[in-house]
Amino acid sequence: MIPTRSLVAPAVAVSLALFSWQAPAQTAPKIVMPDTPAARPAAPKTLGGKAPVGKMLTRDELRVCLKRLEGVNTGTKDLEQRRAALDKEKEDLVKSGDALKADRADVDTKLAAVREWEGRMRAHSAEIEAFNQRMKAADEAPRAKREEMAKEFDVERERLNKARVPLGEEETRLVPVYQNAVKAYNDKALARDAVVADWNGRNKAINEQAAKQEDERSAWLSECANRPYREDDEIAIKKGK
Repeated sequence: MIPTRSLVAPAVAVSLALFSWQAPAQTAPKIVMPDTPAARPAAPKTLGGKAPVGKMLTRDELRVCLKRLEGVNTGTKDLEQRRAALDKEKEDLVKSGDALKADRADVDTKLAAVREWEGRMRAHSAEIEAFNQRMKAADEAPRAKREEMAKEFDVERERLNKARVPLGEEETRLVPVYQNAVKAYNDKALARDAVVADWNGRNKAINEQAAKQEDERSAWLSECANRPYREDDEIAIKKGK
């Protein structure tokens, strides 16, 4: 509001000379009060806070634009909260993935031990097969020779049997441990895959909604943000009129 200037009229002193004849009546000069400068009307407001562009919004249009703005702001806040929650879940998924890599490394270590054992088992089996072939060939040897070879076979058989014992013990120890590790790893991997698939689905949905939200925001900026409106209409709308 521009304050009005308060003007005080100066006192006018009139001195009359006394003559023998009566002076004609004089009219006091009129004091003209200067006009108070008119208050300039405030520039039209805009919802975007920038210079007004375009046609003045009617009250109904302003009501719609305010409602749309509320929807845009609410939608944006909701998306930000959901995105923050998804980002936190993503951090947890990365951690679980790292833990799964450690489990896989342990499985690979156990597998390497099994593979090494399998190699020694194949070598042992090859020795047994060669032993059996020699025994079969010995059946065609002369009787005296067969008796001599039988003693050698007994020694070889005993050696093979002794070698088989630790290999069997290793099988009992290594194979079930490896199998259990594989099962535990697969169970964790499948469970994590399900969580990842669910996360990806929700992430895709929020990305699609974010794109839609951006379209709504851009439309509001184009159709409402810089259109001028009357402040009285805004006050009336807030009062429910």
